[in-house]
Amino acid sequence: MYFLNVSLRNPVFNWVMPVFDYDAAWRLPLIVGWLAVMIFGKRRGRLIGLGALALILITDPVSSRLIKPWVGRIRPCNLLPGLNMWKDGAWIVIPDPITQVYRASLSMPSSHAVNTGGQALWWGWAYPRWRWWFWGLAVTIGYSRIYDGMHFPFDVAVGWVVGAGCFLVVGFTFKRWIPGFKPAAASHTRSEV
Repeated sequence: MYFLNVSLRNPVFNWVMPVFDYDAAWRLPLIVGWLAVMIFGKRRGRLIGLGALALILITDPVSSRLIKPWVGRIRPCNLLPGLNMWKDGAWIVIPDPITQVYRASLSMPSSHAVNTGGQALWWGWAYPRWRWWFWGLAVTIGYSRIYDGMHFPFDVAVGWVVGAGCFLVVGFTFKRWIPGFKPAAASHTRSEV
């Protein structure tokens, strides 16, 4: 945790990583992209968009309402002195001793990692040529949760595993129950999918 949060500190990450703490900073571009797929993507695009919506309707509650209360893990910013944390628009260093609760919510798993991990797999499955971009974005967002002092590395890793599991459920359901559903465009070769 200290290596990823303290030792790797640099001005570029200090500027980029807090962006992912603000939903408004990245949610609007994702919604616009989703709407574009729903409007201009014909039947296949609409099915992919509906699958992405189904996935978020599964990943978020599974993470926030089921697993987090069951595990009950406290966030690192509430446990570990000397961490750097993005709070109220500025970087702070968690004092020793810790005298306040910085985030009252629970840590395990990272909901950001669950949601973006599942979505990265879904969109990468649908658009294989862009999969590295989707996966890279999920990794960046996951790392931002550690860098910002919100999650332990294991919270993020477990989040990606949970997101992958949710993706498998939605992917299997769509392939099994939606007639003619093909995640990747027919023009892709087998090796690209």
